[in-house]
Amino acid sequence: MTFGRIEVPPPKNGRRYRGIAVCRISTDKQNEMSLDDQAALYHERLPYFLEDPYDLEVMASQGSGELLDRVEFIELSEKIESGEYDFIVAEDLGRIARRVQVIGLCEAAEDTATRIIAINDHVDTLETESWRQPAYFAAMRHESYNRDTSNRIKRSHRNRFANGDMVRQLPAGYVKPHAGASEADCHKAPGAQEVYDECFDRLERGESFAEIATWFNAIKFPRGMSVRKTQWDGTLVGQTVRNPILKGIREHNRRTAVRVNRTGRRKSVAAAPTLLMQRECPRLAFIEPERFDRVNRMLNRRNEKFVKGIAKANGGRGRPQGTRNDARWPSQHVRCGICGRKFVLGGHGRKERMMCDGVRSYDCWNAMTVDQSELAQAVAARVLHEIESLPDFDTELNAQIHAEAEQWRVQQDSGLKKLHEESARLKLELDNFANVIAGGLASPTILARLTATEQELQSMSDAIADANKNAPKAIVIPKADEIRKFANETFLGLAVEDLEFGHIMREIVTDFFVLPYRLIDGGLISPRCVFTLNLAALRGVKLPDGLGTTSIPAMVDLTRSPQRVVFRERVCQLRAIGMTEREVATRLSITHTAAQRAAALDREMTRLGIADPWVPVRDDQAAADCYTRIRNHRYRFNPSPGFVCRFPNT
Repeated sequence: MTFGRIEVPPPKNGRRYRGIAVCRISTDKQNEMSLDDQAALYHERLPYFLEDPYDLEVMASQGSGELLDRVEFIELSEKIESGEYDFIVAEDLGRIARRVQVIGLCEAAEDTATRIIAINDHVDTLETESWRQPAYFAAMRHESYNRDTSNRIKRSHRNRFANGDMVRQLPAGYVKPHAGASEADCHKAPGAQEVYDECFDRLERGESFAEIATWFNAIKFPRGMSVRKTQWDGTLVGQTVRNPILKGIREHNRRTAVRVNRTGRRKSVAAAPTLLMQRECPRLAFIEPERFDRVNRMLNRRNEKFVKGIAKANGGRGRPQGTRNDARWPSQHVRCGICGRKFVLGGHGRKERMMCDGVRSYDCWNAMTVDQSELAQAVAARVLHEIESLPDFDTELNAQIHAEAEQWRVQQDSGLKKLHEESARLKLELDNFANVIAGGLASPTILARLTATEQELQSMSDAIADANKNAPKAIVIPKADEIRKFANETFLGLAVEDLEFGHIMREIVTDFFVLPYRLIDGGLISPRCVFTLNLAALRGVKLPDGLGTTSIPAMVDLTRSPQRVVFRERVCQLRAIGMTEREVATRLSITHTAAQRAAALDREMTRLGIADPWVPVRDDQAAADCYTRIRNHRYRFNPSPGFVCRFPNT
């Protein structure tokens, strides 16, 4: 159609026409002078539509025409709704919005008698009978331009990726020399290989992403390109170790952007598997592909229960016992020697003290608490003492260790043989499924069983790889000095509050229990802790786990001895040389009663034939006068299934 002279209504204010000129460029890469060019075009063409004077308000902006939540688009809609303006002029409807919603804007303008002029689209809403058809076609054309431009860009990206270009931001450990660098220009950063090797070693030992993040921050490992975070955290570590470029494979189109029609903005979603492109670049690999896949499958199995949230992982009960600080060692590691449950922080409302988790639910009577820091310091000191006083293994002990190791190796070989047999069975089952599907019987049930069998075979392959990896090539008995060196290099220089220290202690300290003890003449119940120091688990000691000859039983005494215990031996010595109890009390600066009770305690120990005044509290009846919860109607002693109390020599 062509524009002709039509009757124009008078200005709404009765004096001059008021109009808005819409000027827009899409990105910051476009020249801002284009906005001035658009405004100049309006001043040049407006006399064709208006003969009388007018005031023109220029609304210039930069942003995508697809976005409906742009401030300028919302402001323009509000001004049209106000009905104060006589006309809106734009180069085309796409300057206002490249969406079909621009038709609704034109209709809203028609309702408020606001004229919309799109010069290049030949749209003028003053022509009430004919403006809709060209507006509809123009809106569809602008929408198609969006899709055509998107497809053209994606096609270019796919081609450039296939040719080794399109290197986006690389994770930590890589160097991209300049913004337009190709795959051939990029290389691994010096020192990053050792960091990633240690990172995957730690993951295989069971460390969490948060613990790896703490280590990365401690060694000041760079976070990688375009990372906005100021330090490593668990999420960033997880994203990094799952990036397939670590095994020498670049990926493109694993995710794609889709438009949210309500706003026009894009959101990232998983792309269809058919769109995924991969390119091998072994020169950039840090980790062997087989190890990378195996470790990530292990991580997926370890973390799969958290995919739907903590509440689902714990049967809908929310977060389990305690707070997020419960990971501080030895919390969640040391256990109650009476019922077998873990000791957790928050004992009797004091956040630094630990108590048996079974006491909270009235399933255990061992209600004493232990200071978390005090226990950590005491166990660390005892471990240090045991390692420093460790003698060299003599010939007889060497032979015993070799015998145990050989027996362990036979068991490992037997288990590995069973794994290989099961793997062969699964491979045969997969072949059978493949033959059935090739015969045209690809039912949903068969496909589901095929997927399940493939996953089971992968798990079996991982188990075989772990067994081969953990099996020592040769049994080498280390010297005591070597063990002390390994200990100093790994954890003895760390603070007990350090996460790394706690993680190592969880490996080398096993059978860790808190036990209740009481003086033979009564009084408060106090804790002693027993544990086993497993030297084979010390990093650098190449011995199989579980050898009895490399395990050292130990005890930590946390009891608080009263005066009668502290002065018992001295009181007896002074009484033996003929001093009276009053004279002994005066000499030792204690009360006469304290001296009497010390002597009575010694007589009771002599009668029982024991050297230690502290005796185990073995049942709830012996503790009933200390712990009132035993008399609560909710109390029922309910130890962990199969658990037997862990007092020494029981």
